[in-house]
Amino acid sequence: MESYPLYLIKNKFISEILEALHIKADEFVYNLGQHNPYEIILYTWIHKLYGKGKSVDEAIQLIYKARNILFLNSKL
Repeated sequence: MESYPLYLIKNKFISEILEALHIKADEFVYNLGQHNPYEIILYTWIHKLYGKGKSVDEAIQLIYKARNILFLNSKL
């Protein structure tokens, strides 16, 4: 079995989640670098879910739920 470096596995995890959320990776990274709150929150969630060993599908479902709660509780 081929062994991949951990950073490639994590990058694939992040990429698949961003794709499922219809977010372009280059825009996400740019906005993250600009300290946009949404991207920071999303990156934090992704990082924590990866650390907990969640699958991509589990992470996507949890992010959808968390995002809905965040949006429903935010003041417009």
